Amino acid sequence: MKKDELHSELDTLVATQAGLMAIVGSLMATHPEYEKFQLHLTGLLEVLLTGEAGKNFSPKQRQQARDFVETLQHLNKAPSKIEPLAEMPNL
Repeated sequence: MKKDELHSELDTLVATQAGLMAIVGSLMATHPEYEKFQLHLTGLLEVLLTGEAGKNFSPKQRQQARDFVETLQHLNKAPSKIEPLAEMPNL
């Protein structure tokens, strides 16, 4: 693979990860059982990183996965009513 192709693939991967973080973050923030979701996610991450599924992860990969999930867990629960157009002036 040529350097330009590799760079393009890396750009796509970074952009896809950013998009996925936005999607998953929104799903987490609006989940009807937010606290349960957070608790389950924490437990599942530990199982993944320390269990059979994660046995081939390098220490760096484990830390990166943990950082990724913990970043998402810092999202606050969304308010019960979201009205994105409420602040727009009437035209």
